[in-house]
Amino acid sequence: MTSKTSDSKPIICLHDVVVAYQSNVAIFDVNLDIYQNEFVGICGPNGSGKSTLLKSIIGAIEPLRGSVKILGEETSQKGSLHGLREKFGYLPQITEVDRNFPALVKDVVGMGLYSKIGMFRNLNKKDTEKIIRALEIVELEQFVDRPIGHLSGGQQQKVMIARGIVNDPDILFLDEPTSALDFKVARNIMEIIKKIHDETNLTIILVSHDIDFIKKNCSRAVCINRRVVWEGDPKEKEFDEIINRVFLK
Repeated sequence: MTSKTSDSKPIICLHDVVVAYQSNVAIFDVNLDIYQNEFVGICGPNGSGKSTLLKSIIGAIEPLRGSVKILGEETSQKGSLHGLREKFGYLPQITEVDRNFPALVKDVVGMGLYSKIGMFRNLNKKDTEKIIRALEIVELEQFVDRPIGHLSGGQQQKVMIARGIVNDPDILFLDEPTSALDFKVARNIMEIIKKIHDETNLTIILVSHDIDFIKKNCSRAVCINRRVVWEGDPKEKEFDEIINRVFLK
């Protein structure tokens, strides 16, 4: 794993970020830098603003105040997001696909290529090879021609992870990738995410309630309760203390 150095520059910068829904402030005064190759786990109680923070980073929500930069580009700048979207993968919170949804697994994974190749271009042999490789990483290559609606919820989530990595992104954002899944399936998915980071050094930003996984596997934890209340090495004793004091009270 590549760790940040004192002279390295962050690839994600949030400065005094405030996000509000109508008159309700969701997160405030968030200052956060994330560096290349980091595996960052974002945790916090329900309603603490974890998903809002992630959405503000990727430009899905515009801050009321403050600035967000990804790879040196400010996400609020007109036109900047179009060029940035091909550089990151994003997996929203899990939603099970209807059984009658006609798309095949390979078609869903292939959607992750459109930000780079364009919406209306047919996939070529190289694109198909990328799709197969992404499915191999998530252990689903045998289902390439199966309708996604015929897969289990855990398998569908693996397909979405494959879609997020098929474009070889610089950053992968994951929002509660194992919510609503049973323990065994959730653990397998988290192991795959860890494998992706270990084998590729891809920068991963993970929102998760799985404190044990963050503690054992992430290079840095960010604890949020509408603002950043702590960040650092999750293996430090202070991480346990902040979890017990703020999130388990």
